[in-house]
Amino acid sequence: MKVIISTVGVSLIRNNLSSDKFSDLFGRPVSEWEEHQARLDTIGKELITISRSSDFDPIRFSAETNSLSRIEVNKRDILVFLTSDTLDGVLCGKVLTEIGKRLWGAKAEYRVVKGLQVKDAELFRKVAVDHLVDTVMSVLDRYPVSSYKVILNPTGGYKAVVPYLTLLGLIEGIPVKYIYEQSNTLIELPAAPLSFNLEKLRELGPAAAVLSKDYVAEDELSEMIGISKYRLRKEFADVLVWEEGLVTLTAFARILYLRYIHQEGQLVKLSKPVRKKLKKNPSWENKFAPLFEKMRDPLYRKAHLHNEVQSDRVDLDCLKPGDVNERIFFFVEGETVYICDIFMHDEYEKVVNEGTLLKRMYLDQFDVPIRKTSFD
Repeated sequence: MKVIISTVGVSLIRNNLSSDKFSDLFGRPVSEWEEHQARLDTIGKELITISRSSDFDPIRFSAETNSLSRIEVNKRDILVFLTSDTLDGVLCGKVLTEIGKRLWGAKAEYRVVKGLQVKDAELFRKVAVDHLVDTVMSVLDRYPVSSYKVILNPTGGYKAVVPYLTLLGLIEGIPVKYIYEQSNTLIELPAAPLSFNLEKLRELGPAAAVLSKDYVAEDELSEMIGISKYRLRKEFADVLVWEEGLVTLTAFARILYLRYIHQEGQLVKLSKPVRKKLKKNPSWENKFAPLFEKMRDPLYRKAHLHNEVQSDRVDLDCLKPGDVNERIFFFVEGETVYICDIFMHDEYEKVVNEGTLLKRMYLDQFDVPIRKTSFD
């Protein structure tokens, strides 16, 4: 079963109606639909009537039906039409949805991409692009590529969206099929996913920051992250590249690190007691600083939460990084992670069993926002 996600243009109108029937409505926002509904309904019925004629030719009718016929839509396939945020876009989406159901027996629907139009460049940039991606991703959530044969078809619609759909196809491993301008040949960009185990990039921790800027000796990297050179080559081949004994991030891994992981996460604030402990015990900073960096990631915090220790005397969240001595007590509010206190294991056990670690005790202990790995 195929799921075909198609962008929608206005060739359907231009190919089948005289220019005077719709010219004054092109590009008008969907918000004006009710104002022009009677006229739009009449035009829509006329287009559907044409599509039901005995000499109906999907190749000539519109760019969308042309490409879909060449993709060979079958009964029970799923067609999702992405329309512009305009009267003409929605009208075409409605007509194509009806044709998809009747002509091919497919399950069809249309979705309006908010802000998608060409009169307001700022609206396109700030709203349409994000909503286009969100809309496609919502379709993929509903019809995952692991269960369906998904195809992206950007033949119709604004050419400005083609790069975004192509990139989505590459990232998600989805083929992109389209007919270019006057050509009748279906061009296919096969699925070639730009993907790898993103968790492996995360596992590099602070070392990823170093690797994003320079090469590191393989021995040094192995020692830095506590993983053998054999495991590095076997498990991190998606994110690392080797050259004459030196290692760095692959080009794609570096892009994702700089644009995604490096910038992701929340603000971290250290309490006065934590800063005091780090100053008193310089070796602790080497142990805790990488953990504070990782704690910016909510997925990391969730995976290492150790709240079995909570009681009427302990209401802070506890982070247990693994089979190590370090323990971190914190809470999260909004986009900020508040690090309240830190302990090594022996002191931690004593505090948990005999002491008190309540959020209200630390509310007035924060005054310096700390980002990334700067813990002065």
